[in-house]
Amino acid sequence: MSSFRGAYTDGRTGQRQEITAHLGGSGLNILDDRNQFVAEWPYDSLRLVEEVYAGQPVRLKEGRKGTARLTFVDHTVLDALAPKARHLKRRDLRHHNSVRRAAVWMAALVVTVVGFIYGLPLAAEPVASVIPLKWEEALGRAVRDQATTMFAGKAKTCTGSAEGTAAMDRLVTRLAGTVKTRYRFRVVVVDHELVNAFATPGGYIIVFRGLIDKTPTPEGLAGVMAHEMGHVVERHGTEAVVRAIGMGIVLGALFGDTSSIGGAATDLATNLMTKSHGRDAEREADVIGVGMLNRADIRGAGFADFFDRIARMQRPSSGLSSYLSTHPSSTDRARKVRAMATGRGPAMSDADWRAIKAMCR
Repeated sequence: MSSFRGAYTDGRTGQRQEITAHLGGSGLNILDDRNQFVAEWPYDSLRLVEEVYAGQPVRLKEGRKGTARLTFVDHTVLDALAPKARHLKRRDLRHHNSVRRAAVWMAALVVTVVGFIYGLPLAAEPVASVIPLKWEEALGRAVRDQATTMFAGKAKTCTGSAEGTAAMDRLVTRLAGTVKTRYRFRVVVVDHELVNAFATPGGYIIVFRGLIDKTPTPEGLAGVMAHEMGHVVERHGTEAVVRAIGMGIVLGALFGDTSSIGGAATDLATNLMTKSHGRDAEREADVIGVGMLNRADIRGAGFADFFDRIARMQRPSSGLSSYLSTHPSSTDRARKVRAMATGRGPAMSDADWRAIKAMCR
């Protein structure tokens, strides 16, 4: 047999496509379902991703550092490749003792799961603190793009109002000036009725029009923005990604599949829009946010009033329930904000508030 059906992933996008691999004169010729050329892998460059046992798919890569993968269910591909790529035999363990193999894999799986459950949550904070800024910003852009893509066809980003964009930038710059941080905050307003806002790793903040519409005062919006900026300063989103990607890396190492890592941005965007962070992280962001309001001399009462309004209207039928459904009690948060707040001034001028309210019109 000189051709084999399999699956191909390019190692960059995580997309999987069905292919046919033909044994050519000098290498594997990979063609897609339309018989279009995908790649040619020379026989001497072929490497097994992991040892091959009975019942386990055959996974190949090109070179020692190749990220693309070929996966075959049909084990006879190894027998066909044997005369042309004899070096693959060193990891062909299909005939080794199956009981011993199963015990080794079970032990590895148990150690991995235990390590993930107990070790990774504790390690997330120190790991997040040393992640390069460029990596965080790149991930933040990916999460931002995934979040806005989820509303493709239903919403657009509100970029047509220069006055509203400038007013939002002035508010964010004023708040950012109250903290020492390596992050540059960038706001994206999405024209959708969802009452929500969230921060991505690296400093991107997504605000939905529904939240602006439901916020009665500019000080309330300033409080929400300061709260989300607090998440960025404390790297709460980055820590969540460390946990998510850490598990993906672990599973990929065990099963030779890197495609799950590519979905981390989508998973985080969905989580941030629906569940937000844990309650401890939310309380920490509240404290940081109120501190920013105080140093900017912005009235904290507006932020507390926002929580009070949420508490009154937080019913399953109310759109306002979506933003704080997984947060600590809105009533308790309002009380604590009032106790901590010392700012006395407005968040912005009336003209700026009108411009922000009209950003999506």
